[in-house]
Amino acid sequence: MVAEYAEHVAKFADIAPDLASELFGIHTLERLFGWLTRRGVPLDQLDMVAQDEFCHDLIAPLPDSRWMAFAMT
Repeated sequence: MVAEYAEHVAKFADIAPDLASELFGIHTLERLFGWLTRRGVPLDQLDMVAQDEFCHDLIAPLPDSRWMAFAMT
């Protein structure tokens, strides 16, 4: 699972190298919340979308008007 995440982040680096370098070592929801907080994202602005009973997408607005979606299982 971690290897798959690293592949996704590597592909993401072509689009947003600044964010990809910050996200590379984040493998848990706890670390993701810490990263979002350090980035200035109020956690009450996050949205969770259930894809099915096992998969969810966490949608986060970034302060620079970009949005991030994080798939979780």
